[in-house]
Amino acid sequence: MSRIEKALEKALEMKQSIKEADAEVSAPQHRDVFKGFELGETLISTDVVDRHIVCLKDPHSLAAEQYKKLRARILKTTSADFLNTIMVTSPDVGEGKTITAINLAIALANEIDYTVLLVDADLKNPSIHKYLGVEPKCGLSDYLVGKAKLPDILVKTGIGKLVLVPAGNSLENTAEALSSERMRRLVQEIKRKYNDRYVIFDSAPILVAADSIPLSSYMDGIIFVVQAARTSPKAAKQALSLLKDCRILGAVFNNVPRYLTTNIYPYYYHYGNRGYYKESEHKESQPQP
Repeated sequence: MSRIEKALEKALEMKQSIKEADAEVSAPQHRDVFKGFELGETLISTDVVDRHIVCLKDPHSLAAEQYKKLRARILKTTSADFLNTIMVTSPDVGEGKTITAINLAIALANEIDYTVLLVDADLKNPSIHKYLGVEPKCGLSDYLVGKAKLPDILVKTGIGKLVLVPAGNSLENTAEALSSERMRRLVQEIKRKYNDRYVIFDSAPILVAADSIPLSSYMDGIIFVVQAARTSPKAAKQALSLLKDCRILGAVFNNVPRYLTTNIYPYYYHYGNRGYYKESEHKESQPQP
C-alpha cells in the first residue's frame, strides 16, 4: 500500500472517530443514565401526570419551590458522604409520602450533576405509576420473585435524568420479599454502580404495614412525611420508634393550611425578565420541608 493510500485510510478512520464522538455528545442525556442496560421506551406525557406532581406540571409554582428547597437540603445533608439511598415514608396512609417522593425525585433529576432512580417499594398499595400515568408490565415485585431481570423493570421517563422502577404485579408476602437477600443485593447494586445517582424509595406507611421496617435497614437515610392537622403526635412518635436505629434525614410537614403560610408565600416571583405569580396557588396548602 502506497503512502498516499495509507494517508487516505488514516484520514477516513479519523473522520469516522469524529462522527462517533459528535454523536455521543449530542445524544440525549437520559440514554446514558443506565449505561449497559436496555431501557424500555416508555416516556411519560405531562398531559396525563397528576396535578399534584408540581415539579413537572407547574415547576415555577410556590409548591414546586418547596420541593426544590427540600432538594437543596437533601443535597447539603447527603453529598459529603453521598448518602444516596433514601426512603420516603409516613406513619399512616394519605399523608403525602408518594407525592413527596415523586416531586423530590423529579427535582433531583433536573439537577445537572445527578441521575435518579425512583423505586415504588409500596408493594401493598403502589401508586407512583398512577400519578405518572403509566401502565408498566412488570416491576420490583416481579424481580424479587425471579420473574423479571433488572433491565426489564427499568422504565425510562423522559423527565430529566429520572428512571422509574414500578412496584410490579401484586404479591402476597410483600414484607418477606422486601427483607430477602435478593432485595438487599439489589439495593447494594443500584447504590454502588454509579457515584452520581440518588435512589428514592417510596415505601409503605410505617404503622400500616411491616414492609418498611426491613427496607429501612438498607437505607442511608429516611425522609419522614407527616400531614398538618392530621398526623397525631402519638402516631408520629410511634412510627419514629420503629425507625430508632435508622438515620432520619428530616421531616416534611405536608398539607399545611393556608392560614399558616399567609406571611410566607404571597410575594412576587421573578424568572428571567418576567414576573411570575399565581394567586390560585395560595388557595392550596403547601408542603414544608
